[in-house]
Amino acid sequence: MKRVAGQTLLLAALALSGGFSVQAYADTPAAQSAAAPSDAELAAGVKQALDADPELKALNLQVSSAKGEVTIAGVMSDDQQMFKAGQIAEKVPGVKFVINKMEQKG
Repeated sequence: MKRVAGQTLLLAALALSGGFSVQAYADTPAAQSAAAPSDAELAAGVKQALDADPELKALNLQVSSAKGEVTIAGVMSDDQQMFKAGQIAEKVPGVKFVINKMEQKG
């Protein structure tokens, strides 16, 4: 019983020490700048990804970003375009959340 408890404590200690070192590295300015694109870079990346789709490029969507939250705005002709734009935007590295403000043509 003591051996199992000792192994469990050892494993827990190893897991915690690894977690702390990863967290400490992730908090350094170099790690943050390397991992996360700026808002302008992120918006440009999403716009480029959307424009790679001929149907969405024709809509000339506007893209903005704030702290990893990307907003897509523009006019669509059907709901599938909104869905597709959201799916494409979510796949861009650095995007944390997509706010879709596309509107249906009147």
